[in-house]
Amino acid sequence: MLTKRTAAAGRITSWLVTLTAFAALAILVTGCAGGSLSGVFSGEGGAGGKLAPVTFAPIIGPPANVSKELNQQLVAAAKQKSIPVVTEKGRPSTYTVQGYLAQSNEGRAEKFSYILDVTDKSGNRVHRILGEEAVPAKAGAKPWASINQAALQKIAAKTTTNLAAWLPKQGGATSSPVTPARTSATQKKPRSPPPASTPRRTASAVKPSGPIAALVPPVSGAPGDGRSSLTNALRTRLRAKGVQIASTGGTNVYKINGTVSVSPASGGKERVKIDWSLLSPTGQSLGSVTQQSDVAKGSLNKTWGPAAIAAGNAAAAEIIKLINKSRG
Repeated sequence: MLTKRTAAAGRITSWLVTLTAFAALAILVTGCAGGSLSGVFSGEGGAGGKLAPVTFAPIIGPPANVSKELNQQLVAAAKQKSIPVVTEKGRPSTYTVQGYLAQSNEGRAEKFSYILDVTDKSGNRVHRILGEEAVPAKAGAKPWASINQAALQKIAAKTTTNLAAWLPKQGGATSSPVTPARTSATQKKPRSPPPASTPRRTASAVKPSGPIAALVPPVSGAPGDGRSSLTNALRTRLRAKGVQIASTGGTNVYKINGTVSVSPASGGKERVKIDWSLLSPTGQSLGSVTQQSDVAKGSLNKTWGPAAIAAGNAAAAEIIKLINKSRG
């Protein structure tokens, strides 16, 4: 039975990877590649003032009854935080919350990981909420059998708390595809010299042609399983976008180095920063992609889970843009 449950969990997790890769395509960065992805990780806060109306789309991944119950909990939790919720079909809302819930076995517990994206009226992703809940596993039970109303209420409460903290910061804007964190990074640029992450192109740079290949060494400095999970997530997404993954350098082989740093942050959190640097086949720097977020202290000390997938997917999209720019 354990083998069957583990296999089922693996299939669900694999499915979530595919869905998350699709969702991450909505990430956009203005100008250069130095984009911050604070929305990739979860956050908390409180609401205040009049907020824009939202619609909760059906959650993909769990059985129909679990999806329905979670949707109801999300609506109820949002109303408790004075977030206007549109439930009538055909009635427009400013934002739509949609996403995925996946199940996996963790010893004697079942873990339920969620990724919820907030999209505007144009379908652009403007915010992401991510987290997980674990509950004791029922002996001999099938996947999803252990999830209960209390766990769904916690997911709904954390999601709507994050949403209530984010909504007041939008200032009525409804169509910008750029996350608040990315806007903040843009505002800082005029006050300091161009950072190392700004893509650089030189007249002597060689412009390869033909198929694109990339060498992606293991990520360094990551806590928990980040070394493998982040590396695999980036490689997987690059392959999906048509980039060949090379084992050694060579003609048309770009190199992507990933480095993770963790520093203290306020409120019992820590700041996780991921730097992806891109080198041309001749070793010239073509720029970098930076991702940064404050997360609960120690939350990534074991498994990164969907956070690694989301980070790898987003980084791959920006790295491909840098490669295409360098090729003219």
